[in-house]
Amino acid sequence: MLQWRGIRGGTREVTPPGVDAFAIGVVLGIDDGGRQREAKYRIKVDITDERRGPKVIEERLEVVGRGQYVFDSHPDSNPPNESDALHIAVRLRKRQQAGFVGPQMNFANTTPVLSQLLDHPEVTQTVREHVRLVIQALSSMRFLDLDPDAMREASYPGQIVLGDRGENLSSVLQAITADPAQESVLAEWVRELTPMDAQRFEFVPDAQGRVLLHLTEANGRRISAVSASDGTLRFLAMIAALLGPEPADLYFFEELENGIHPNRLFLLLDLIERSVRRGGRQLVATSHSPQLLGQLSGDALEHASLVYRLEDSATAQIIRVLDLPDARRVLEEQDLARLHAAGWLEDAASFAADEEDVAEDSTRGAAS
Repeated sequence: MLQWRGIRGGTREVTPPGVDAFAIGVVLGIDDGGRQREAKYRIKVDITDERRGPKVIEERLEVVGRGQYVFDSHPDSNPPNESDALHIAVRLRKRQQAGFVGPQMNFANTTPVLSQLLDHPEVTQTVREHVRLVIQALSSMRFLDLDPDAMREASYPGQIVLGDRGENLSSVLQAITADPAQESVLAEWVRELTPMDAQRFEFVPDAQGRVLLHLTEANGRRISAVSASDGTLRFLAMIAALLGPEPADLYFFEELENGIHPNRLFLLLDLIERSVRRGGRQLVATSHSPQLLGQLSGDALEHASLVYRLEDSATAQIIRVLDLPDARRVLEEQDLARLHAAGWLEDAASFAADEEDVAEDSTRGAAS
């Protein structure tokens, strides 16, 4: 079974034309011995070698309050020797009472150092634990790219983690309905979010022991996952992700409105906000829908951002909607859906960029 289709465009298109490398950084919250700390991880990857493929050229992990770094390929002082084309060298946090400089270690540059450190026999327990916590946090990020064909497949009971394409939908829903209270909540959301009057969930086994979801309506009509609409399946998958027994810490949904009737978007937003308010979970979603933007709550609007690309620019930028010039005043008088449909958000972002350029030019003039 296909598990991952890979990044759209592959390594050739992961960067803009003429750019040879890309970097990704993330700030994570981890439980460091009962104390919440920030972990800052950054990796830079070169994509120019078509024969060997991408290679790691910089990598760093810091746990705030626990020294300058856990490991760093390019520390400010005592940087390791990076002369080997097949490896990346990193400097580890120095061992207690073992000199002023931490040890240097070399790792294959075709794989992140983070994943190689975990099982290295010479790594201290503290370093290993911090690496484990960061890997655990990263593995609890799910980027869902739901595929109706995958969601219509039967799955084995006990598979309680929803796949990135919606695999295991039937078995995850089966696990949810094992709790009568959760089953009632699930049925209520299905009735609210779809045209179906769902009353009961059944999971019919096949010859291999896999189960397939069947929904029974109040009039006795039974609909299997095979016959359900794409929109209904997307709703079910989102519910399964948020209510399932092993939810991720962060979910990413691309084009949240796909397959969803505009009149029901506010219900989906309500489900998402309730799930996030329960704590311990984040959800990021993209949308092109003015209708969806028009139904954002005040709390959600505080966290809404615009992704845009200026004319003649090769890269996209991101800005919080409420940080756009005069945004709060305008939103008191205008609906966000109408502003988006009219192109006001992009115009405001362009205006803000022009003002920033003017300010920078003025600063250079004053300095000279």
